[in-house]
Amino acid sequence: MQSSAPSIPSGNTGTTSTTNATTKKKERMAKIIDLANEIKSTLESKYMPEVTDPKVLELIVRGVKAVARGNVRQDVLEAFNRSLTPVLANEENTASINLTNNTIQELAKLYRRQVELETTMPPPSSFAKHTVWVHWQTKEDAILCFRPNDKKGIPLCVLNDVFREFQLRATAPLPLTADAAKAMNAAYNLCYTMPDSFATEDGRSKAFDICLEPIFQRGLWRKQVPIMPDEEVHGAQVDRIYALDGVTLIIREDNVEPGTGHDVYMQVVRDYQLFVKESREQNSGFFEQGAPVFLLCLLGPILLICGGFHDGQSTIVEPLAEPCLLFDDLLHNRQEVLARQLLALKKAVDALGDRRHVHKIHPAGVPRVYTTYITEDGPERNLTFSRPLESSPPRSLLFEVATDDPRDPSTEKLVKIARKYGAEVHRLLAKSHFAPMLYGHGSLEGAPTAYVMELLRSPANEKPGWVTLWEFFKSKEQATRHSKAIETTLGEILEVMERANMVHGDLRPNNIMLEVHKVQDGYIPVRSGEQPRANLRVVDFDWAGESGAVCYPLQRNQEIAWPVGPGERIMVRHDRDLVKEWWQKQFSLEFQTSDTDMVE
Repeated sequence: MQSSAPSIPSGNTGTTSTTNATTKKKERMAKIIDLANEIKSTLESKYMPEVTDPKVLELIVRGVKAVARGNVRQDVLEAFNRSLTPVLANEENTASINLTNNTIQELAKLYRRQVELETTMPPPSSFAKHTVWVHWQTKEDAILCFRPNDKKGIPLCVLNDVFREFQLRATAPLPLTADAAKAMNAAYNLCYTMPDSFATEDGRSKAFDICLEPIFQRGLWRKQVPIMPDEEVHGAQVDRIYALDGVTLIIREDNVEPGTGHDVYMQVVRDYQLFVKESREQNSGFFEQGAPVFLLCLLGPILLICGGFHDGQSTIVEPLAEPCLLFDDLLHNRQEVLARQLLALKKAVDALGDRRHVHKIHPAGVPRVYTTYITEDGPERNLTFSRPLESSPPRSLLFEVATDDPRDPSTEKLVKIARKYGAEVHRLLAKSHFAPMLYGHGSLEGAPTAYVMELLRSPANEKPGWVTLWEFFKSKEQATRHSKAIETTLGEILEVMERANMVHGDLRPNNIMLEVHKVQDGYIPVRSGEQPRANLRVVDFDWAGESGAVCYPLQRNQEIAWPVGPGERIMVRHDRDLVKEWWQKQFSLEFQTSDTDMVE
């Protein structure tokens, strides 16, 4: 039967011409193309005389091509099957039709496998190539491992105590104990052996196992361990896993030398993601605790110790210490640094093994080490994290919490986690209702402090709420209309700090909240008192403190016209100068001056 229908693409064109295709992929696609052409030939053969309409034949061929290319829509397949119906009544052609249908099924099966391989994350050894992980790390379910820079998770030191304790010990002086002596022995072994050249990765791995034997039993290292979660097409074969009673405590990947192959850090990152998925399938209790594991990257004579954790919504991997160069220097400085990390790792792994049966359910995406806080007047109260603050920027350390303080009618509060915070300035402004109420703080050695404060809700329905001045200023008309009320309150805030000789340091619109009603075209400020003044609350006191006692950070937004340079002292006049600068840009007006302005 003659037809003008287009032919199926040959194996030398289209999908299979991709330059990066592997040999197996090319062979698989070639077979798909051959099957498609076999179907086309069968449909055009003299044994199917009932299919006489060229349009019907064209539709059938388009259906075959859709399957071959992967554009398999249900309506296309249904039309394809309907197109075969006219010939089913012809008994002589039944065998031919059955052959065609079977071939189509084989074709679909092959293509489904092809689609699975091309649309699922690759195995760790492939993922670790810089041309591969950079693609997958743009996906919504990317691993939070600092690569690229925006993929950062909650710090591990606030997710599990073993990571916090590791970082404390890794920077503390070595104690005069038997375990410390074993760690130093292992460190000397590594610094003596690892600088050598090894012919194979396996040779370096075995030598590393032997060097660690004083502190980690060689018999507990399992070699070439498969990790194969059911939900993944690809699995992993990990160089080493250190396990106790069937519970994985360390995952390790080795590379014989730097520059030979892939990124060993990204390889172990993908290993851990697969491990998390396998734990969810096989050990739900361990998974619910975050599947905490230490991850070791051995890159020739360089060792990097990391941690892995799943916070209920994201897989997080974080380097826990500076990389160690395993070199035998004559002053023994590198051996001591390495010994501290090895001892910290040993203690943390032991603690991880001891706590593996502790089960407690936590909400997703919140810290897990803070369970209590100290109130402003002294008593200790329970602290329960609920969720990340919805209106906060991604990956910011702001969380909604609940407390059991009977003196405070508000059950929901906010926690800000920070290493450095001007709590005194916060309290000063809160007393005058110019900052959220500060209720207390939770602190643990080796972790940032959790500051518990009033939660300023966003406006909803008919209820007033809070937005930043930066958000409010998006409406030029509303900002101009209410500028006097905002200016009045801003002046009062500055006067309170100036009289107390305190500074904020970063008093910009993004750090000042305004109470508003939400209306159809934006926001209207809530009026306060008879005078035209706005309700403002200052937030983010990270740089705040006493005038002259705190400094601007070395790294800050270079587009801002700061009063003085980075690293210089923040003086009482600087906050007013900064406000004047952005106020002039916003309104083309001078900000008010005050008789209480202080001279440095």
